[in-house]
Amino acid sequence: MTGVKGRMPTVEPHLPMLMGMVFGRLRERLAEDLPELRASQLRLLEWLPPEGLTISELAERVEMTTQGCGQFVRQLADLGMVEVAVPDHDARARLVRITDRGGDAVARAGALLRACDEAWADQVGAERYRVFREVLREVALG
Repeated sequence: MTGVKGRMPTVEPHLPMLMGMVFGRLRERLAEDLPELRASQLRLLEWLPPEGLTISELAERVEMTTQGCGQFVRQLADLGMVEVAVPDHDARARLVRITDRGGDAVARAGALLRACDEAWADQVGAERYRVFREVLREVALG
């Protein structure tokens, strides 16, 4: 996770800039450990319950357009991470369910993210990191 190390902006880093740097480091780690999956694709997998969702429902949950979500679903289906079926209640809809391969990718990503949490807690101290996460959760979730 060294992509932004040694580089500093010419202005005092603001919160979105700092968050972007952290996300950049996470994307680098995901690319190393899960090269078949982009962070944006992982985001969709993480929102899929075992019973599945229609593409429209999934798009609403991840705050995407239905068309954009459909493109991601096609990519994930091509990778074997999801399966797409026609639900009994609506022949026009497409039901998206995570596959074992997709579930494995989510589990591997979860382990990677826990390792990042542990590394950052070691870097700044467990209590400071706990408070940081607590405050960030409050800000993010309102």
